[in-house]
Amino acid sequence: MEDSNKAEYFANKLCLAIGQSNLSISEIAKRSGLPTNIIINWQQEKVFPKLSSLVKLAKVFNKNVSWFINE
Repeated sequence: MEDSNKAEYFANKLCLAIGQSNLSISEIAKRSGLPTNIIINWQQEKVFPKLSSLVKLAKVFNKNVSWFINE
């Protein structure tokens, strides 16, 4: 999968997780320890997260990292 496709797929899964959780971006940032602007960049498909960031994010949503990246 190309980087742009990976970012798009991840962004879609992130938006789904956010919608299911009813958490705000600032609350996700607080719980994960990740900067708000990074989470917004992920939503906007600007960048694909590093594995360490994915692990933190997955914990917030109580999901496996693979849920965010595997088709």
